[in-house]
Amino acid sequence: MAAMNINEQQLHELVASGQTILVDFWAPWCGDCRRIEKGYDQIADEYAQVLAAVKLNVDEHEGVRDRESIRRIPTLRLYRSGEALGQIVEPPSKADIEDFLSDILPKKQQEQHEHVYDMIIIGGGPAGYTAALYAARAGLDTLVLERLSAGGQMALTHQIDNYPGFVEGIGGYELAEQMQQQAERFGAKTQNADVRRIELRANPKVIQTSEGVFHARTVVLATGANPRELGLPDEKELLGRGVAYCAACDGMFYKGKTVVVVGGGNSAAADALLLSRIVEKVIVIHRRDTLRATRVYHEPLMQSDNVEFRWNSVVTELLHDDVVTGVRIRNVQTGEETDVECQGVFVSIGRKPATELVENQLTLEDGYISAGETTETAIPGVYAVGDVRTKLLRQVVTAVADGAMAAHMAEEYIAGV
Repeated sequence: MAAMNINEQQLHELVASGQTILVDFWAPWCGDCRRIEKGYDQIADEYAQVLAAVKLNVDEHEGVRDRESIRRIPTLRLYRSGEALGQIVEPPSKADIEDFLSDILPKKQQEQHEHVYDMIIIGGGPAGYTAALYAARAGLDTLVLERLSAGGQMALTHQIDNYPGFVEGIGGYELAEQMQQQAERFGAKTQNADVRRIELRANPKVIQTSEGVFHARTVVLATGANPRELGLPDEKELLGRGVAYCAACDGMFYKGKTVVVVGGGNSAAADALLLSRIVEKVIVIHRRDTLRATRVYHEPLMQSDNVEFRWNSVVTELLHDDVVTGVRIRNVQTGEETDVECQGVFVSIGRKPATELVENQLTLEDGYISAGETTETAIPGVYAVGDVRTKLLRQVVTAVADGAMAAHMAEEYIAGV
């Protein structure tokens, strides 16, 4: 059952009625809003007896973000007896929404799943769903455990132009959904769950999640990587108040304003190009004297009238009162410091592999899981694919190659070859 869309007047009427309601403040252009949609609809269904889950499109009601004090979206806010009891912003998983609700509402009972799958894939990005597709087509009983929705970081990419087969490019979210549907067409299953603990040396292997305990003969680790932070004071506190990590998600909040993009790789260049179409001015700050991004980004950025570069510079401080007002940068060659006025800072300095679950079980190299082109790890029946494994190039096309290889290796492992 999908959550019902409401307007601002209906919101006030629901709050005034005193019933328990959960409101998702969202917008159509917001990548994270789209990613939580399926999980949120599941919440609406599973908690239908104790609350009404609704959605309000902030773009349809001018000024509603200020009136409701919405700084970032999606914001999920819980009301009961006419009062706001709390909220969760940009929830990374369905389990996080359930944890938020658990202090107020009856807790769900965890299930014990006795069934043993041939393959469980942890992570529903391009590598994970390609592994699911190839495994399911090979007749393996396959389950994907995904925290929120298909695609991982790819789902937040506004436009993908370097994946073969799409002449005009394709949105990351749309590509992710197609990958999931294709894998499920051949029998792969998806479970929205937050993985809490893994026992990789057990036989069968044990995966403890927010939705119960699952077992599998083989495990594919497709946990991806998360945005890397600057590590500056007040950075976390200013998230949503001028600091952001996703231009496709938060760019529209800065329409007509001046923003800084920190970084010089492909992600930073793509973010700067996207923002240049939205904001008044983009200032790219990079520690080197030229972009590391591939050449395809250079010409459009250099020719853009509202993109400015500060080379050989690093951000040393976030200037702010209640919100970001600028950054302090230092020239790495001269040591000179300069204050740059801006209303937003988009951090795009790479990603950190999500390996917390396996750091005491598998060998890591610079934080990445040690696995070669076969995707095999040091533990038989365990494979690492996509951005989380050691590799030279991290792109969607290399992620899907990993997924295919992992399924092939798992098939041989199960067959005893």
